[in-house]
Amino acid sequence: MLTRINTWLGMAPKVETGTDELALCRRIAAGESHLFARIVDSYSSLVAGVISAQGVEASDVEDLAQLTFVNAYKGLGGFRGEAKLSSWIYRIAINVARQHLKRKASRPGSASIEEQAEVGVQPQDLRQSASAGHAQNTDLGRALKRLPELQRVALCLYYFEELSYEEIAEAMQLNLNTVRTHIRRGKLRLAEILDPALLDE
Repeated sequence: MLTRINTWLGMAPKVETGTDELALCRRIAAGESHLFARIVDSYSSLVAGVISAQGVEASDVEDLAQLTFVNAYKGLGGFRGEAKLSSWIYRIAINVARQHLKRKASRPGSASIEEQAEVGVQPQDLRQSASAGHAQNTDLGRALKRLPELQRVALCLYYFEELSYEEIAEAMQLNLNTVRTHIRRGKLRLAEILDPALLDE
């Protein structure tokens, strides 16, 4: 299913910041769809971590990550650069995950993820989603679900997706000290639930 941009990933440079990323989005919206691989390559870890942190089952993380990128691709024409691209994609991922969980709770056995959107561009390589998704089936994953949302998201991005404090702050639109606080408090709370040795850095 995830095949169309197989040759793009690994070749495309990372997305830059500020005016460069806005210019990139405008070029993609204008028809240079192959450039979308840069966005997928840059933000796959972020998207997988955010979706996993919402409590989505491991088996659904990759498909929802794909749907997030599909929605991002379709909405690029409306991206104005008022927020960072990572923050914009973060919000899309949050909404996709929440809508999925809401639909699943209200209508068990509803349409599959593949049927929820007409796929235009399909990100091929979401390797990083495996580590985040795996946490959902462990004691650690269950403990994470007991944390406040911001602590849970920050910890998932930090531990499972290996994003830096700076990258997490940028994506969540929080200042660096706030991110450090969420991660520190989240670790302390997890230590009350799990063996503290699991949290050693």
